[in-house]
Amino acid sequence: INIGGNGIGNAGAASVCSALGCNNVLVSLSLWDTGIGAAGAASVCSALERNSVLTSLNLSSNNIGAVGAASVGSTLERNSVLTSLDLRNSKLFDAGAASVCSALECNSVLTSLNLSQNDLSAAGAASLCFALERNSVLTSLDLSYNYFGATGAAVICSALRHNSALTSLDLSRNCHIGDAGAAGVCSVLECNSVLTSLELSCSGISDAAFVPIKALLKRNQTRPVRRL
Repeated sequence: INIGGNGIGNAGAASVCSALGCNNVLVSLSLWDTGIGAAGAASVCSALERNSVLTSLNLSSNNIGAVGAASVGSTLERNSVLTSLDLRNSKLFDAGAASVCSALECNSVLTSLNLSQNDLSAAGAASLCFALERNSVLTSLDLSYNYFGATGAAVICSALRHNSALTSLDLSRNCHIGDAGAAGVCSVLECNSVLTSLELSCSGISDAAFVPIKALLKRNQTRPVRRL
C-alpha cells in the first residue's frame, strides 16, 4: 500500500499502524513524505514489533531525525522479516545513521537499505564501516547525495575488504570524493570480487583517476560504473 504524499502526520501514522500490528497480509508499506516525525516513526516501529509479514517499508522524505532513527534501529535489532528499508531524506544526520548501523551488526534479514540525502559525513561513514564489517546479508546500499568526502569514501570502502555480501553500492553525488577517494575505491576493488554495481557519478573524480576503476571493474567482470 502506498500512502505517500498525503500529509497524514503522526496521528495518521498511528492510525495506519494500529491496523498494521494485527495485519497478516500486507507485505509493503510506503509512507514517504507524509509529514511524520519521530513520534510517527515510533508508531511504525511499534507496529512492526507485532507484525510478522511486512517485508518492505518506505519512510523517506520525513522528518524522522536521530530520535526516530533510534526507534528504527531498536526495531531492526529484533525484526526478522523486513528485507527493504528506505530512509532517504529523513534528516538522520550522523547520529541517526549510527543507530541504524548499530542494528545492522545483528540484523540477519535486511538486504536493501537507502540512506541517501541524510547529510552524512565522515563520522557517519565510520558507523557504516563498522556495521558492514559485521553484516553478512545486506546486498544493496544507497549512500548518494551525502557529504562523505575522500576520507568517508575510503572508510566505507575499507569495510568491503571484509564484507562478502554487498553487491550494489551507490556513492554518487558525493562531490568531494575526488581522486583521493577514487584511490580508496581502487584499493578495495583489487581484493573485492563480490561488488557488481558501483555508482560514482558526479563525485568529483577526474578522467585519469577513473581509468583504473574501470579496469578493475572489468577484471572483476562487473558491469561498468557510470560517471557523468
